[in-house]
Amino acid sequence: MKFTFNKQFMVLMFLLLNCFASYAANEYLLTKQITLKLTEAGTLPNKIASSEKNLITNLKIIGEINGTDLRFIREMAGCDVEGYRTSGILSVLDLSEARFVAGGDNYYYSCYTSNDIIGKYAFCGCSSLTSVIIPSSVTEIEKYAFWGCSSLINVNISSSVTEIGEDAFENCSSLTSVNIPSSVTEIGKDAFKDCSSLTSVNIPSSVTSIGMYAFYKCSSLTSVNIPSSVTKIESGTFNGCI
Repeated sequence: MKFTFNKQFMVLMFLLLNCFASYAANEYLLTKQITLKLTEAGTLPNKIASSEKNLITNLKIIGEINGTDLRFIREMAGCDVEGYRTSGILSVLDLSEARFVAGGDNYYYSCYTSNDIIGKYAFCGCSSLTSVIIPSSVTEIEKYAFWGCSSLINVNISSSVTEIGEDAFENCSSLTSVNIPSSVTEIGKDAFKDCSSLTSVNIPSSVTSIGMYAFYKCSSLTSVNIPSSVTKIESGTFNGCI
């Protein structure tokens, strides 16, 4: 007996199988906020089972976090210690009650954490992140801290931050809004370069200096409020903005 297969039937079956596979995968995602309290820095990897690490999408951390914890968070958010893509899908990260402290492992190549600073390359390449609340104790966001977080839509910068470093949010192409608190005095070179979805920026009166190409190619930018306190705007700051 000779069997024949209808091409349309085969396509339909293929699509149905894909739907079932997608449903099965999503069924196990942990979409509700997971809140973890760390009594000691460096213990986050012990709090989350390896089977759940890449299923968590919404995480709040309370307590001190060091390089070991940050490395683990990075892996959950889609990027490992060497910048390679991981299977992590962490989207929402609430660190409002957390504090960065020195110690632990390197989190990105030769980078280590410091007290109350979001260090250079801290979340660089974490493409799964869509929203981040920065700890209230943070005083500085160093260079490349959020570079290439292409899915990041919103970031809540605490009122204790005084400096946004070079390239801090460069290539955050989905970033639509950012609150720059009145504690910030300096916006570094390339800080928001190529944030092509950013529509408006309100620069507080505490800011005195805006670095070169700080908002370069923010092509969706339609409104910028620059206070009289700003005495230095370097070249190319708003080039490529329409």
